[in-house]
Amino acid sequence: MLKPNESSSIEVRKIKYLNFFTIDRFILRGFLENFLISVSAFVAIYFFSTLLTELPSILKRAEINPQAVTLGNVLKNYIYKIPDFFLTVYPFSYLFSTSYILGSFYKNNEIVACITAGWSMRRITVGIVFFSIFSSLLLVFMNNSFIPNNNYKSSAIEEEIYRETKESNVNNLQTYGENGIIYLSLYYNSRTKTFSRILLLKSREKNHGLQVSEMNVPDIDSLNSMNVTDQIKKITSENFSFAKFFPYEWMIKGNEMVWDEPTGKWIVKKGFKWSWNENGEIYNIEEYDSKPIDLVEKPAYFSKETRNIKEMTTEDTRLYIEKLRKSKQIYNKELVEFYSEKYAKPFSVFILALLSSALGRFFSRKHLLVMTIFFSFIIAAVYYVLINIGISLGKEEILPALPAAFLGNILSIGIYFYLKRKQLT
Repeated sequence: MLKPNESSSIEVRKIKYLNFFTIDRFILRGFLENFLISVSAFVAIYFFSTLLTELPSILKRAEINPQAVTLGNVLKNYIYKIPDFFLTVYPFSYLFSTSYILGSFYKNNEIVACITAGWSMRRITVGIVFFSIFSSLLLVFMNNSFIPNNNYKSSAIEEEIYRETKESNVNNLQTYGENGIIYLSLYYNSRTKTFSRILLLKSREKNHGLQVSEMNVPDIDSLNSMNVTDQIKKITSENFSFAKFFPYEWMIKGNEMVWDEPTGKWIVKKGFKWSWNENGEIYNIEEYDSKPIDLVEKPAYFSKETRNIKEMTTEDTRLYIEKLRKSKQIYNKELVEFYSEKYAKPFSVFILALLSSALGRFFSRKHLLVMTIFFSFIIAAVYYVLINIGISLGKEEILPALPAAFLGNILSIGIYFYLKRKQLT
């Protein structure tokens, strides 16, 4: 016959060692039911509030530009925005659902029973926290696959509706492309995809450690005021002034260079090509009225874009930042936004799940549900303030881009451990 203490110990062990298919499944099922309802509600609220906010502007544009502002265009625009709405509300929905389900279980003494049986709060919420990691990875995938494309399509429709161009022309263009190509041009027209007074310089594959962006490139205005012979002398003399070898393989100069859509190539018109050896001696000269050239860079590469990081995939963003770097432009702002939008913010689901799980026992059991939800939203607000502080510090170059983007996440994890220590039992 078992003694009373032995019987109690067996009951505790029965509850303590229940696995995923019992208590964890019970908690996850309750959480997911609330989460699906909350995420649907938040997306609907976001969708209709955005629509109602922008509707007056759309109606005004319909009077000015009736061909572009059609019902089909407006509907397509907002349908394309739905995935981004989902991405935005997902962390808040997760926070709300976690706080609600834990508060509900506390109110009904279900979690209290588990704690009495020997389960820690960390063990009780492990299913929700692990699911938040999966959710964060899902958001990273979505944010780097189809959501940027949808955002770009939505932006293109809005450009048509509001007649606000996303690209502008470039004067005195100087930029660096792939395979050691340097572009110099007086003017680039983004609509006709045409360069005026184009000059291309191809650096050597073996430049003895010299970076293309470090080469001494003459000013395009001064070059265009010279004849061809003087241009060659200018390029040669400036490069031999700091190097013992001549870093360019060839130079192509033309009156214009246009993009040919059917072939997907650039066409140089009324130009010539000079080729040099390592000693800077010309060994070949070509002249032509029209010549196609294989270049990696496409027309969009040369436009001044107002395209948002949210409209670009990871690869697009990296190419864009590399373009800014090669052009010797400031790119720290874009780099911080890249790390923040593509990686740090999607993991807000995991961070908020941790914080809300720590709030379950932080308050007295009187009005526990209201207090948990209320203070979890305060924590969320604090989290996003920390995120934006980090981003600001990164853009001002006070912190490096990567730590700045993740500063909010790092500090929030610190807050989580502080709350765990201060929890009331």
